[in-house]
Amino acid sequence: MELKINDRAALAIKKNEKRVEIRAYKGNPDHDYRTLKENDVLTFHSQNLGTFYTRVKEVHHYDTLEELFTLEGTKYTTSSTNDKEEAIQRIKKLDGYEKAIKEDGVYAIHIEYLYRECTVWEELLEKAKKVRNPREVSGMICAGSVGAAILTKNHHIYTGVCIDTASSLGMCAERNAIAHMITNGENEILKLVCVDFKGKVGFPCGACREYLMQLHKNSKNIEILKDEKTKEVIKLEELLPDWWGYDRV
Repeated sequence: MELKINDRAALAIKKNEKRVEIRAYKGNPDHDYRTLKENDVLTFHSQNLGTFYTRVKEVHHYDTLEELFTLEGTKYTTSSTNDKEEAIQRIKKLDGYEKAIKEDGVYAIHIEYLYRECTVWEELLEKAKKVRNPREVSGMICAGSVGAAILTKNHHIYTGVCIDTASSLGMCAERNAIAHMITNGENEILKLVCVDFKGKVGFPCGACREYLMQLHKNSKNIEILKDEKTKEVIKLEELLPDWWGYDRV
């Protein structure tokens, strides 16, 4: 679902200061909030931030704005005021909202910010670096020296760290992130960032390249960050030319 939003609210969502989007159904089938469910992706468009994506965590329906703000509060539901009565009056003044709320109630859509379209590489890189935390898990296992972040076709981001063991039972950060993705029912990756043990951008190892390629018929088009400063990328098929399994995925 694609929605327009003002810049103030968009920035508040990005900063995690606004976590609930208030919407009223006005008869537009493309904006039927009654159909939203957990893990759906909302695409927002704002003038200055451009296009960004959020994940739906839950949706609550209320008969009135008074009921909504009584149960949801104002801290994370509005970006313009923390005053309940002022918030109610501002929303009622929005085009068609008062009538729509009387007819169908109002929806409090709990959302989680995912990423901005124009800064996706910076945000993936930040997540890959943030998840790194080199540490000794036990006398035989260490983890966290390498981090990875992947962006899926469904706009979700998954991260992972390497796990090194005294046997062959560990895994690379990329495969750890992929495991999280598959656990959540996805298998098509669009973009990948790897951060090595020095905190620098790197490429997946040969085993991970093979693993990535086997995930989906479009895996050859996965973009992998090559240079942190220039944001130059390379496609997976360039790292694994003449792959043997194109007719099998």
